[in-house]
Amino acid sequence: MLRAALLLSIVLPLRGFGLAAVQDAPAASAAVPDDGQAGAELVLTLEDAMRMAIERNLELELEALNTEIANFDYLGSWGAFDPIASLSASMRDSESQGSSGLSGGDVVSSDTQSLSGGLNVPFTTGGDLDLTYSRENTRTTNSFALFDTSTTDVVTVALTQPLLRNGWSRFATSNQREAELALKQQQARNEEVRQRVLRDVAVAYWDVVGAVEDLEVRRVAVETARTQLDQNRRRLDVGVGTEVDVLQAETNVAQLEEQRLLAESTLRAAEDTLRALLFQRGADIMVQAASWDLPIRALTPLPEVDGDVPAWTSSLERALTARPELIRQRLEIEAAEVRLDRAESLRLPQLDFSLEASSAGFDETPSDALSTALGFDFPTYVGTLAFSMPIRNRTARYGERSARAGVIASRIGYDQIELGVLSDVRTAVREIAFSGESVAAAQKSAEFAQRQLDAEEARFDEGLSTTFQVLEFQRDLAEAQSALTAARARYAKALIGLRFAEGELFPPRDEADPAE
Repeated sequence: MLRAALLLSIVLPLRGFGLAAVQDAPAASAAVPDDGQAGAELVLTLEDAMRMAIERNLELELEALNTEIANFDYLGSWGAFDPIASLSASMRDSESQGSSGLSGGDVVSSDTQSLSGGLNVPFTTGGDLDLTYSRENTRTTNSFALFDTSTTDVVTVALTQPLLRNGWSRFATSNQREAELALKQQQARNEEVRQRVLRDVAVAYWDVVGAVEDLEVRRVAVETARTQLDQNRRRLDVGVGTEVDVLQAETNVAQLEEQRLLAESTLRAAEDTLRALLFQRGADIMVQAASWDLPIRALTPLPEVDGDVPAWTSSLERALTARPELIRQRLEIEAAEVRLDRAESLRLPQLDFSLEASSAGFDETPSDALSTALGFDFPTYVGTLAFSMPIRNRTARYGERSARAGVIASRIGYDQIELGVLSDVRTAVREIAFSGESVAAAQKSAEFAQRQLDAEEARFDEGLSTTFQVLEFQRDLAEAQSALTAARARYAKALIGLRFAEGELFPPRDEADPAE
């Protein structure tokens, strides 16, 4: 026998579902017999179904990967401030013909080996620090050279800082800030998808529970109708009934059996909808397909109506804080403002300040040349202030206007989403009130239908009623009980809808600080 067990140990705090929190949620398990034996089933609580969806749903897996990509992009963006080391070496061998008595000889030859290295350290202020060192070893036949073999070392320290355009941390780290906001937006998107998937799972679960109860109502109705048919046949056999009564009872059984089959088809469709949300991951689709024939036994009952309808304004306050769509749009506004800051900086003139200090050492001995260079025995200092400004600067000017329009558009988008959230909350609260009243009305209808049937059957036993009237009341009772089941399922889904509208259907996972 092939068995698949799903051990679930995480309890979801589902406030408002009419469920009691448990410390050890029942395990969802399924057994697929390979010998054709019947009886295997998939046992699920609502918590089990939600946990399975979190672990298996492909859409959630893709969003998790997108979040991972955004995190890597954010961390990688700080590489713009990583120091850069450089090193180069060259050799030059040359001969030149003397053109005068000052040429140092008729033929002057030289052999030079050069080595240079540097370290560039970018700053988050937009400037950078350059440290460079170069050495040249030269051997020459020039008679005027101080040494036949000499070494020249040069050490340079240069600091550059933009003062206007591209200057200071607000501009220099804008790409990193935008990448961080993109990461947070993706995290909010991930949570948005999680909430939606969990809502769909809960709704599908309650559809299964409601379909199971409705199927049971139809089965009882068929059994009751068959009992009535048997009674009518016995009455006909003893001569106190008519053939019309039997035909009416047989017709009633056929009609109720048709409704039972329709209810069973509805249940199978609801089970497949739930399975589609739970069984989306697996190495082999055929292995997964084997579990699709298992009936689902839902352990969590439909919640009872408590009559408590929350104030929609309180729900709206929670929604404005928790809804992932609003969080994501607020982050988009921040990102648009970052882009505007960058565009405003690009409109400014270029004004860069630089300060450079260098020292050169020259000697026949390489160590002495290096000591002279590092000791700054012969220093050179240079300070520079460079200014430039595009004449028309159309790219930056229109770029700023575009960025400013982007900020306005993002704020309008937030207002639009906020209005939609308000509508969602009001609709969800109204649905709870309406469905709760519907359950109460359906409950009374079912009670009255049962009492009418009981009274009519008593009258039938006394010969004061007809088979047609009894069968009609039986059908009325079945319809009333079916309507009650549908109303209770609708109420359960309304509770789910309100939690979803508030953005608190499932608490978001703790996200690690991406900067850590």
